[in-house]
Amino acid sequence: MNNEIYNNIKYTENLLNDINSTDAIEFSKWTKEKANLRYNGKLPKFPLYNNFIYWCNLGINVGSEQNKLRPVLVLRTSKNSPICTILPLTTKRLNDQFWFHIDLEKIDSTVLVEQLKVVSKLRITTPYRKRGKLVTISQNDWDNINSQLENLYRLRSLKTK
Repeated sequence: MNNEIYNNIKYTENLLNDINSTDAIEFSKWTKEKANLRYNGKLPKFPLYNNFIYWCNLGINVGSEQNKLRPVLVLRTSKNSPICTILPLTTKRLNDQFWFHIDLEKIDSTVLVEQLKVVSKLRITTPYRKRGKLVTISQNDWDNINSQLENLYRLRSLKTK
């Protein structure tokens, strides 16, 4: 084995052994799964459409980033692109009244607008279906999400003295 790879794996193993928790085990499983996705993964055979919902493996992330296999709203992608821009969804509606969380009308989920991210299509596992049909968002949800995206992500004027 390449010495650098061995040293990195050994360092990670020692760090995770020192933590010795369920989180460390989950992180090690995700490390293995992510390597498998990266080197053996296949792009989805089904088409990805903007404004539709899919299941996506977000893995084990850092801090408050959304983790695990969860539904996501595909905001932007194109047929020949290996990536897509997504918004993670919760698996249950939050009803938490945060202005950057949009409770969806058609499904029991909340869009986490503050967690916009770009992911490889290798992470997309299956379309999200309800009664056998692909799930999209309502016009009202679309308007609310766009409004919050603009609030959160548009560039603001630089302050001058």
